[in-house]
Amino acid sequence: MGRSSYQFDRWTPRERSTWVFRVFKKHNIELLRMYTAFETSKRYTYASLGKVAAWTDLPTQHFTFCRPLGYEQFENMKDWSDGFNDLENWVNLNALVAISSNLETYLATVIPLALASDVGTLYGTSRRIDGVEILKHGHARAFDFKDHVIACTKGDWSSRLAAYEKYFGRSPKYFSSNISSLERIRTIRNNVAHAFGRDIDASRGLQEVKTLPIEKLTRDGFLKLQKTVWKLTKAIDVHLHKFHIGEYQALLFYHQLYPTLRKDLHQSMRAIQFKKRLGTFGATAAGKEYCKGLVRYYEAL
Repeated sequence: MGRSSYQFDRWTPRERSTWVFRVFKKHNIELLRMYTAFETSKRYTYASLGKVAAWTDLPTQHFTFCRPLGYEQFENMKDWSDGFNDLENWVNLNALVAISSNLETYLATVIPLALASDVGTLYGTSRRIDGVEILKHGHARAFDFKDHVIACTKGDWSSRLAAYEKYFGRSPKYFSSNISSLERIRTIRNNVAHAFGRDIDASRGLQEVKTLPIEKLTRDGFLKLQKTVWKLTKAIDVHLHKFHIGEYQALLFYHQLYPTLRKDLHQSMRAIQFKKRLGTFGATAAGKEYCKGLVRYYEAL
């Protein structure tokens, strides 16, 4: 079916993913772009040094240092290389923190979106109550899903899974089968964010003046966990988009646009304005029939 003839269906999404997932994807691409820049610069640096440097060379023979982070921190090129390897590990750890934060931001956005769209799912009556109607005729703050979001984004991943299944009846299989990997991500994220990359409890000991070994995360380890986050987010997005969100995002967009439109004009004229504004917003371009159907649906509520 061509774009112009596609018909609006409240519970059948026209787009392949939620708008929330598209933002998640952009942030993911941005991070991996920076990570790839670091990785390629590392390969180039070591390939170049391999032609001219020896492990026993002084770093000043190959680098220009700026104080206060000067050359005296390194005994020789082997010592410098050890420092660079520590940096790579730190980049891997913090890249994982960023990936984890991106996931939690996605969940904190898409979960209230799905619940607002299909609020009846909280009572075992999915799709029986259209959240758009509550949004249109209810009070300004009809929805408050703060506690639901916290339950799905805080604590260990087993409790998050249980909360997700409680609210939506079930979860994607990929979610329940990757709890151990998600727990590793959560542990690393907390250690890096709160204990400089060390075990939180052990690093807060009061009887010793020493530092603990930092968490180790290789390039392959990071990319494996990054892939887990990507697949989980995609699985959740497919589930919530298909079964609970449907066309809620586009309806919400029209709901916010509606007060600015002229009511003395024919409904089809408002559909045209909606089509134009939707296109400039960044969503996938929509056809006339779809826009007319959405406007007709919303205004009939």
